[in-house]
Amino acid sequence: MKKKSRIRIGRLLFVVFLFFALIGGAGYVIVRFGPSLLPVLSQITNNEKTAANNTISHEQDVKKIKSQNALDEVDVSGFSDEELRQCFYSVELDEKLLERLQKMGYTDQIGAGKLRYVRVLYYDFDNKPTIGELIVNSDVAGRIENVFFDLFLHKYPIGKMILPDAYGTRISESYADNNTVGLCFGLTDDNKGQLHALGYAIDLNPLYNPLIKDNGASLSVFPMEGQLYLDRTVNAAHFIYAGDYAVEAFKKEGFVWKGNVRGMNDYKHFEYENAPHTNSSSSQTSQPGQVEIPDEQASQIIHDQQNQQPEGQQQSDGAAAGSNLQPDQPAENQPAVSEIIEQPQPEQTIPQPDPALPQQPEVPEQIPGYEGESPMPSDPSTDGTGQE
Repeated sequence: MKKKSRIRIGRLLFVVFLFFALIGGAGYVIVRFGPSLLPVLSQITNNEKTAANNTISHEQDVKKIKSQNALDEVDVSGFSDEELRQCFYSVELDEKLLERLQKMGYTDQIGAGKLRYVRVLYYDFDNKPTIGELIVNSDVAGRIENVFFDLFLHKYPIGKMILPDAYGTRISESYADNNTVGLCFGLTDDNKGQLHALGYAIDLNPLYNPLIKDNGASLSVFPMEGQLYLDRTVNAAHFIYAGDYAVEAFKKEGFVWKGNVRGMNDYKHFEYENAPHTNSSSSQTSQPGQVEIPDEQASQIIHDQQNQQPEGQQQSDGAAAGSNLQPDQPAENQPAVSEIIEQPQPEQTIPQPDPALPQQPEVPEQIPGYEGESPMPSDPSTDGTGQE
């Protein structure tokens, strides 16, 4: 009996020793590692899901896009608006950009410090996000970023956007290639060459939206390949017209569209409203790459002009809806092409009455004739000088 009692007492003492050892060890761990373990324990025991869901960052993708070349297609699926906006930016010109400017015909028309290189994204005619580039005046660089960011969010289709140094000093070839440009050189007064040489103007999708000037006996078209798109009443894709979303986007940033000027319809052209007035350095009015169409041929080209804007001008797949005119839009804001255009008619000889026959009472008869109206689409809100 004494032996069993001793065994039980020994076990009890061992259990007591083990218990205090565990208590001591736990106390040491708490004191030593407690401050770092408490946040982990609180997260494990917390059943409330109050934390925001994690989002995927595209920071590396944005950096990659910034390192790519203009005209490269990019994948921006899943980008937030803030991440997309980082792809629209402007920087000062470096030596490489100055070399590119000189290939375009830059001869210090404006100080390089007043110019900015602008990178944007746009949807091309295949509805694919693409990198574009422009050079503009520093006064409007931020505004241009905003314009093209707005157009990108609305999936507005743009054919091409690259610095025209790729065409050398042959600026007409850039326009014939439907290349959207800002700063460029060699344009005439009709094309607002000074504003482009100072970086205050943008020509958007110029092939489909040419300058059409009424010379009285003929029409001047620039680029000359744009004569395929003289009739602005057809339901053609990529036409810029009053109420088009591009007109609205540029207007919000202080730009004026010159597609509705009487006798000088420049459908491609947007210029900054507060650009400084400049004296023209050239009286040249004939542009390389410009064609003059005789009045008879021009009459045939535009003989189907209608008295109303066609419904729903078509844009390429993926273009945003909502760019059509609203039914309650004031008449003065309707596009210039909406007027009935009286075309020149051959002179008619009025038969004279025979004095020997009884005379019939004269009935007034309207004689068809040209009567001085412009054969070009015109806006009654503008005067003949081309100024609004």
